[in-house]
Formats: sequence, C-alpha cells, structure tokens
Amino acid sequence: MPNSPSTTEDDWIAILVVVVMAFASGIVSVGMFLDPMRVWMLQHHLLEQGESTVIPLVDGIGFGWGQILVIAAIILSVIALLVWLQRRAAARV
Repeated sequence: MPNSPSTTEDDWIAILVVVVMAFASGIVSVGMFLDPMRVWMLQHHLLEQGESTVIPLVDGIGFGWGQILVIAAIILSVIALLVWLQRRAAARV
C-alpha cells in the first residue's frame, strides 16, 4: 500500500459516473441548482422575461436584444483578437 495515494483517471471516471447516475435517478434535483441561478440571472438582467425575449430558452425566459448585442460584441472581439495574434505570430517568423 503506497504512502501517498493518488487519484487515477479511472477514479475520476467512477466519480463522474456516480454523479451522473445521481442526477439521472433524481436523488439530486437539478432544479435545486437552476432555480436560484435563474432568479439571480433575471435580477441582474443576464436573461429577459416576458415579451422582451427574442430568443426564448425555457418558460418564457431567454435572451433580449441587449444580451444578444453583448454576446455578438464578445464574439467579434475574440475573433479580432485571434486574427491579430495570428498575424503577429506570422510576422515574427
């Protein structure tokens, strides 16, 4: 028996299987985690509710135009950063 037991990949897979089975069997309710998160996201305007929803996700809650514009700006910024990094790396060679 070794002095310092380490976790192997098999251990992590076993833990993952146990967690997935716990959620699948209903022992742990996913709603227990999602309801407080949904309320928090609505309070901080990360999601919209009602008629201002453009892209509905669940139960009349979804993304409005403000959230869509922010997501689009983030995606465009990431693309511009990646292009700039690629050009910079190519210029160094």
